[in-house]
Amino acid sequence: MAEIVNVVIIGGGVIGAAIAAEVSRFAEDVFLLEALPRLGLGTSTRNSGVIHRGIYYKAGSLKAVHCVRGVPMLYEFCAKHGVPHQRIGKLIVADSEDHLPQLEDLIRRAELNGVDDLRIIDGKEIQRIEPNIASPIAIHSPNTGIVEAEELIKTLARIAQSNGAHILTNTKVIGAEVNNCLTTIRTEREEVQARVVINSAGLFSDEVARMFGYDQHTVYPCRGEYAEIIPSRSHIVNGLVYPLPMATGHGLGVHFTRTTGGTLQIGPNARYRQTKDDYESDRTPLEEHYELAKLMCPSLRLEDLRLSYTGIRPRLTPEHVHTIEDWVIEHDPRWPQVIHLIGIESPGLTACLSIGRHVAEMARTVL
Repeated sequence: MAEIVNVVIIGGGVIGAAIAAEVSRFAEDVFLLEALPRLGLGTSTRNSGVIHRGIYYKAGSLKAVHCVRGVPMLYEFCAKHGVPHQRIGKLIVADSEDHLPQLEDLIRRAELNGVDDLRIIDGKEIQRIEPNIASPIAIHSPNTGIVEAEELIKTLARIAQSNGAHILTNTKVIGAEVNNCLTTIRTEREEVQARVVINSAGLFSDEVARMFGYDQHTVYPCRGEYAEIIPSRSHIVNGLVYPLPMATGHGLGVHFTRTTGGTLQIGPNARYRQTKDDYESDRTPLEEHYELAKLMCPSLRLEDLRLSYTGIRPRLTPEHVHTIEDWVIEHDPRWPQVIHLIGIESPGLTACLSIGRHVAEMARTVL
């Protein structure tokens, strides 16, 4: 007979680790299962590492609610536990004063979400903050920041383990079956029965959901590619600089970001792929990154760039659809002891602690 445990969390990215840290505060026998050799090797550490403010998301959406609630939680957590982070600020730049209405729309949306520290600045102030950025008008977000995602995940994992949680890597879930109040989870090596199962499998969350007969959502892999600015030119941009988002695009546009280690990078673009592990085939040439980035920073040179890493977003819309879908965080409609998190892309890193607390409360109701 399989061992009976209280909670099994499938997926060891930053969301799964945050859930494990939170659930293990009140529940014993919590198991976090990760298919890869180490936590956070997927989407969680292959992104810009930005602590977003909640500017772009529809008011009342899960993205907006958890992003805005998650920002102070994340800053406080990082300060308390020594996770590298910086509050470096962000500009959203327009290439013409004619785009003032779009900037004002973004500020109104942010205010609906509870973000009240944004302001529109002119070219003179832009030059004071970012001397190499060419723009007549921009939004300044002083409390946008960056975080070292890998160290954040390690810290959450340590907290979960100190609370008694068990973390198993190289443990891929290959099947599931619900019998009354218990769910049998099958891995490649063993079976375990759980009172609560939390599907936080990221790119593969739709496939895990189908193990329970839940097929309402499909995850479409959308790759983001980055270029890096060579160290001798990394001073060219001080903080985070984003373009005004395009209504027909699949992301926020290629932007400048800085890591906590001081590396300056540009990206990501957004390219849909056929498989969920296609990180490297048919890479975008540096020239394409350069052409987009130099619109904001004319003094950038092609020779300043080199190819960097890639990541894959778990999108809930196919390539031909340009709307932004909200996350799915809900009990399985047939099995309330199963909780699904599907399509958790940006701002998932920012929102991880808020999501972790929310899902922990969902789990508590069915334990």
